[in-house]
Amino acid sequence: MGLLAPQVSSAEESAKLISTATFPDISLKSASNASIASSVSDDAGVLLGGLGSDLYHVPGDDPSIFYVITDRGPNNDTVQPDKSAGTGFVVPTFSPMILKVKVTGEKVVILDSMAIRTKDGAGVTGLPNVKGYDAVPTDVLGITNSALYNLAGQDSEGIVKTKTGDFWIVDEYAPSLTQLSASGVVKTRFLPVNWAGAPKNYKAVKSIPEIYLKRKPNRGFEALAMTPDGRTLFIGLQSPLLNPTKAVGDVSLATRILRFDIGSKNFTGEFVFGFQPVGQVDSTTKKNSDLKLSAMVALDADTLLIQERTDNSFLLSTFKIVESANILNTKWDLAATTPSLESYTGAGTNSEIEALIALSNKKVIFNSTSISTMPMKIEGVAVLDANHIVVVNDNDFNFAYNATKAIVENGTTKTRFLTIKLAEALPNYPEGSLAYLGKLCSTKGLTSGTLTCKGTTKFPELRWRN
Repeated sequence: MGLLAPQVSSAEESAKLISTATFPDISLKSASNASIASSVSDDAGVLLGGLGSDLYHVPGDDPSIFYVITDRGPNNDTVQPDKSAGTGFVVPTFSPMILKVKVTGEKVVILDSMAIRTKDGAGVTGLPNVKGYDAVPTDVLGITNSALYNLAGQDSEGIVKTKTGDFWIVDEYAPSLTQLSASGVVKTRFLPVNWAGAPKNYKAVKSIPEIYLKRKPNRGFEALAMTPDGRTLFIGLQSPLLNPTKAVGDVSLATRILRFDIGSKNFTGEFVFGFQPVGQVDSTTKKNSDLKLSAMVALDADTLLIQERTDNSFLLSTFKIVESANILNTKWDLAATTPSLESYTGAGTNSEIEALIALSNKKVIFNSTSISTMPMKIEGVAVLDANHIVVVNDNDFNFAYNATKAIVENGTTKTRFLTIKLAEALPNYPEGSLAYLGKLCSTKGLTSGTLTCKGTTKFPELRWRN
């Protein structure tokens, strides 16, 4: 249950690393310019990275094929002349990219790539949107200017791909949910009610509950899942809202998951995710603010696999969507509600929220510390079948800015894809939840209920068969 300590069994400790594949070194300039001509004139030597912002596997696809998405691009913490904090953009003209990759053994091969663009063909960039609301953008030296804001900018994170070819992504700035065409062009961006921007180069729909404007800077929407039937999206807020104050939000153990109906383009649900006590996720920290909801996979129509993490380690848990736990358009979406949803800091601190969390029947099924070579900052999770997952790290573009020499220096952290066999089988998996007699399937030997993915001597094509 969500309110109990996860039980780390000997079985869980025997989870097995099957393989590790490393993404090759590719210049950021060449990758960006291949998608949008002349979009980057100088990448300061930075390599393409940040791909671990999310990982998506289409149910039924070849098990080696995945989609990944970068975040806003290489950036560093800066200090402005007035000593206030800023975010330095090393390559401000870079736009987040989506890559289709093939992962086999130790190799990662790029099959396709695209930059996210507006309808006029310009890249959205990864720049902040609204002055005074988003963190202050600067150059690497800490100098800001109005050109470093862009209402189309995306700090992109989660990604899914629909049967029609469209992509959906989420973003940490607004926070927002965006529908993209198959070629990466923004169709519609869904934003919080009363978000201050008035963009001209894309369709903006302000329908997310206004309370989401209280998101912590750089901790907006981080996770996205689509049900296997392609009808519903679930959107995970990375950290608790600063509601009513930063002090409350920083110690909270309750964040939120929105539900969105793709057909009607309406938000239809909101659910509470309760973090485990921080020491159970990461024994090296005591700060609740280090916890993040970072990835989600919809195993079936009403079961999510959710990753909660720090930069050091993570847990994976199953989470049930129960309609009686739906809080959309209730008092919990009102800033005036006291105590707020975010006042929950563990058992006994907010009985109403505790009861909502209990309805999710959360169960921890994997602890990353069971794999000794697990990289830091795992942010992407994909499910192949009931026993196998793939995870990927976000290497933050693998660079540091050397202020003394005024140069960018590449580090040694690579983007790595790890295939893992779980010790405890998942209750369902996306391809399996879609199985029916006679339908094509991806991998010989998969099972779903009474069906098995197999061919016969007469009909060797892989299909779900009795």
